[in-house]
Amino acid sequence: RMPLNICMFILFSRHSLQDGNVDGARRLGRVAKLLSVVSLVGGVLIIAAFIINWGSE
Repeated sequence: RMPLNICMFILFSRHSLQDGNVDGARRLGRVAKLLSVVSLVGGVLIIAAFIINWGSE
């Protein structure tokens, strides 16, 4: 569900920019970037936890 939300922020940002709302587009772009980084870090942590747990058995 998270990647879909990131894509929607990107699309909303692009639409805001086309409408001339530069500040809104920048804000939505920052939110999309933040969500991308959070989901990437979260995925890496989950994979690392799985590998550590699997290696200890």
